[in-house]
Amino acid sequence: MNQKIDYKKVIKVSENGLAGKKPDISLFSGIFSQRRNKIDQIIIPELHLKERIRALAEEICKDYKKTKEINLVTILKGAFIFASDLGREIFNIFGLKGPEIHFDFIKAVTYGDEIKHSEEPERNVTIELQPKNLQGKNVLLIEDIVDQGFTLFEIQKKLLAEEKLQSLRTCVLLSKALKNPSKKMRELKNKLVIDYLGFEIPDRWIAGYGIDAGEDFRHLPFVITVKEDYYLNKR
Repeated sequence: MNQKIDYKKVIKVSENGLAGKKPDISLFSGIFSQRRNKIDQIIIPELHLKERIRALAEEICKDYKKTKEINLVTILKGAFIFASDLGREIFNIFGLKGPEIHFDFIKAVTYGDEIKHSEEPERNVTIELQPKNLQGKNVLLIEDIVDQGFTLFEIQKKLLAEEKLQSLRTCVLLSKALKNPSKKMRELKNKLVIDYLGFEIPDRWIAGYGIDAGEDFRHLPFVITVKEDYYLNKR
């Protein structure tokens, strides 16, 4: 039985993923070497991504209908596909009479080559690339996934402290429900301001739709869970 989904609300994704037409994972074995050792399953099919992003765009357009310009500041690398699709949907809704849409980018390094742990108290975040001339602008910060929340929190804090923005809102595609977060991590995630959220996902390693697992799978049009043991043993 197909799962009935209300795309106007945050969609909670189970360990088994969302129902829908899912490509056969075995097809990857004939194209990419050892892919079957890496991929677990598809948890968010392409159709659900498109429908939810369309609904997010409609919500965003209601909030920005009186503005003349929206600056979509995308957090690299993982959010680049989400941001481009979201920007096009916003334009499709507004049309030529809507606000000007500009893209900019910000890049932060949090984990480096290390593996994150849910119980860790904090992480150092380094901003490597930051947009200029945002003063007086309406900024929509776009993130692919909130895991522990360190990166997004530091970027929000930096933009608010250093740029005299007209407004700052944040749109996140995925938020991970961590199993064993530390006390400080729970407090940090409670402080995060997320104005628009697409999906809440289980505490699994995921990839696809711009998000990578060891730089694998960014190109996939859907979201998958990966076999964590493969990437842990690879290090």
